[in-house]
Amino acid sequence: MSGLDRFTFDIPSKLRFGCGVMDEIQKSSLPGKRLMIVTGGRTIRENGTVDRLVKLVQPKVDSFVLFDDVHANPSLASVMKGSAIARENKIDVLIGLGGGSALDTAKGIAAMAVNDGSLWDYTASGSGSGKSMANKPLPLIAIPTTAGTGSEGNKTAVITDTDRKEKIGVRTDFVYSAYVDPELTLSIPSRHTAEQGFDAFCHCLEAFLSVKANPFSDVLALAGLKALWKWLPEAVEHGSNIEARYWVSYGSMMGGMVLYLSSASGAHTIEHMLSGINPAVSHGGGLAMIFDAFHKKQADNVPQRYTEVADALGIASGLSETEKADALLCSMREWKSGLGLDRLKLREYGFTPDQVDEMVRMTHWVGGGPLTRDRHRLTDDDLEEILLKSLER
Repeated sequence: MSGLDRFTFDIPSKLRFGCGVMDEIQKSSLPGKRLMIVTGGRTIRENGTVDRLVKLVQPKVDSFVLFDDVHANPSLASVMKGSAIARENKIDVLIGLGGGSALDTAKGIAAMAVNDGSLWDYTASGSGSGKSMANKPLPLIAIPTTAGTGSEGNKTAVITDTDRKEKIGVRTDFVYSAYVDPELTLSIPSRHTAEQGFDAFCHCLEAFLSVKANPFSDVLALAGLKALWKWLPEAVEHGSNIEARYWVSYGSMMGGMVLYLSSASGAHTIEHMLSGINPAVSHGGGLAMIFDAFHKKQADNVPQRYTEVADALGIASGLSETEKADALLCSMREWKSGLGLDRLKLREYGFTPDQVDEMVRMTHWVGGGPLTRDRHRLTDDDLEEILLKSLER
């Protein structure tokens, strides 16, 4: 970024944010009458969130279908199953209720309910065909119950073809509207709060570091980083603290938007490779396991943007550029450890050094744009070094 770059702001979704905001859906008109609610996760069923939503929207529709075949890493099979049910029931509007898994599955269903073939026909990465969708996806309302993916703020659905072990971001469409209610995150266990919030932190950090960063995305990325840096440890330690939940949800929403206004980086591509091979790897957990080695490689080669992050977070003033970048890396390692994420080890998920050549190949295979958007363009030797160092943790 030269400081005089052109950029485009294009997020047409109406995002409502704040405690209790989910109830506002009762006062809003829906862009359809035949509704599918896409949800996953036992907790929001048990705590009454699903029933609460049904009560709010049922008077506004002629019929509704509940689809809950959603996996932690959203699968192509679930998307295609849900889209077939949507077609059969002539669905014309969807609500995604849950974490990023439910929202991304809903995005895929909204697209494939009105387009032919497989969702994989419309991705250019991996074994996808790279076709353009003939029809605009059905309108989707997003109600996140976690704070991590920020999927309500962009048009990408990250989906896994479990047969081919490919996890890829597929461009669908922006949500019609979203209700981001921090109160819905109060029941998230500490471990999941940490992993999801760390994902949001990585979104903001990578978007700031990306070659696609621009003055507008920088404002949102730094706002998200500062909120998460301060409040995520508190949300992990004291999950009932609504102020902490508020600001972590805010940081997550910023992270979702900046992924579109700027871009993720090669770290996300590496993680998609990992959880594509082994879906037991959570997205935030996978990012945590490669975080230190990835950012050490980038900061050693292009420290300047890291120093700007250090300044924004109030870390290590008065040092040289290289010293400040190193101080930031040290502080981020300590911060990540405080979230309990150092317990995660790649080896415990079955990855070994003798797989690294294949892991590098698969990283390129599922790569897409983010792998080309680091300020230090990663070579195969870089990828091998990052993976080997991550395996040594």
